[in-house]
Amino acid sequence: MKKDFKTKNKGFTLIELLAVIVILAVIALIAVPQILNILNRARKSAAEDSVSGIAKSAETYVTNFMLQNSGGFPDGTVTFNCTSSGCSLSNTLTGYNTDNLTELDFKGTKPTSGTVKITDNGKKVTASNLNINGFTCNYDGEKASCGDSGEVVEEKLNYREGVILKEDFAEQGITGDYEGVLAIVYLDPTNLSVTCNEENSDSTTGKNTGCMKWYAYKDEDGKYTMIADHNITGNVAWYAASTDNTKGPITALEELQKATANWDSKLVAPTPYTASWTDDIYGDNQSYTINYEDYGNKARLISAEEVSEIVGRDFLTIGSFDTKCDAIDCSIGENKYAWLFDNTIDCTDYGCNVAQSGSDGYWTSSAVASDSSKAWHVISLGNLDYYYDVNHTDDNNGNGLRPVIIVSKADLSL
Repeated sequence: MKKDFKTKNKGFTLIELLAVIVILAVIALIAVPQILNILNRARKSAAEDSVSGIAKSAETYVTNFMLQNSGGFPDGTVTFNCTSSGCSLSNTLTGYNTDNLTELDFKGTKPTSGTVKITDNGKKVTASNLNINGFTCNYDGEKASCGDSGEVVEEKLNYREGVILKEDFAEQGITGDYEGVLAIVYLDPTNLSVTCNEENSDSTTGKNTGCMKWYAYKDEDGKYTMIADHNITGNVAWYAASTDNTKGPITALEELQKATANWDSKLVAPTPYTASWTDDIYGDNQSYTINYEDYGNKARLISAEEVSEIVGRDFLTIGSFDTKCDAIDCSIGENKYAWLFDNTIDCTDYGCNVAQSGSDGYWTSSAVASDSSKAWHVISLGNLDYYYDVNHTDDNNGNGLRPVIIVSKADLSL
């Protein structure tokens, strides 16, 4: 008899299935990141192509502009602000025909933010922080570069004439010790697009328009905080209506508003300043807040706390800024914080670089906690002091106002 063999239909065992799943998972772990990288590179390349297209459109804009204006083109910076609607001209180009020349005409993805600038009489196009498809991109005049998704490309600014960084002081022939200074900036506060330099800037007491010299001492969020190298007013009271410092520098702020009324609206609005303390004699709490929007939002006063932070000393301590230089023994050029009290009466006896008549110092925004009739001021001895009463306006030894402004570094670039 023949034995009947039945053929069995065999399937995969559980172990075999698990092995297959593991192999597939390993392949996925290897392949998926590679695929994502390929897609990400493609998106990045597309973003860079879009930036290059925007730059080309800016070059075409220059050609069209010159054809429409008999070959003329502004010698300052022509800026376009970009949104999801496109890139629109932000300048008012007085004296030029800008009909149909207020937008960049380009194809492709529109950036949701960023700026495009045309400088050097139309010869150079740059772009910064163009946000396209999740990438932040720049154009340096030759090529586009984009950061990975969510990453901001750090832009190395090409500063215009009149901006001298601390690391370039020696090369530019600037001698002396400028402790705490990040850059010297020559700037016209009434028009940030004007080209300024050392030769056309004026540091005369009372000068509050035209090209002026500024010291940048803080760099935050792409903005320079800067103080002028001279007082922009004559001598004024801190608060002329009273000898009480608890209401803040009302008179000084009103004079600051008058002196800066026609300054450029591109200046960054100062944040409010609050002073609060406990009276040393009566033990009651005192405070006031300066809302600079009530005084034009163009400039502010430096605070005693800021001065203290710059020079590294307690602002309740009267004495020379430079711990290596006693105020009595200082000679010309020895005080490394001389830039804080330049252009005050007889200041060269205490280490400043240049003296001029007019004011013995300048007011800060800060009251003196220990004396209700006094406020802090920077004086020609190279000190933070509180010698004067808040309503002091002596013509020979009074205090003027030395403004602090905040400027976007992008407005100082080419």
